[in-house]
Amino acid sequence: MPAASPAAPRQPDDRGSGLFSMAFGMLMFLVLLTMAINITYNLYTTSVVTGLAIDAARSVAEADGLSTGQAEQRFRDTVGGEVDFDIRVGGDVVEASVRWETKSIFPSLGDARAFGVLDRTFAVRIEEQQP
Repeated sequence: MPAASPAAPRQPDDRGSGLFSMAFGMLMFLVLLTMAINITYNLYTTSVVTGLAIDAARSVAEADGLSTGQAEQRFRDTVGGEVDFDIRVGGDVVEASVRWETKSIFPSLGDARAFGVLDRTFAVRIEEQQP
């Protein structure tokens, strides 16, 4: 029969020693997650407004397209009135201008935006009927 080994000395109790670091880590994770959500929302809305402006210019430039007033009204019905949008025909080009101060999901994070002001102009050539 083997001899009994002496009992190992008892180590100090470490329970609860990582509570502060875990709480700080979770707080940092939530702050970074909030910023990522805000920037993703801002980039999404910027790309939607840009895409709708290009679609409006393209619909005016088509051979049987909309008038500038109809295209602008369709854009405003979709986006709303807070975006400065102008569409004009000059020569063989349709130009659409968009100016918009982007928004934030969280009002307190108003400066944490991917783009502060969206200011773009798009030019689309007018299609002509081939004989």
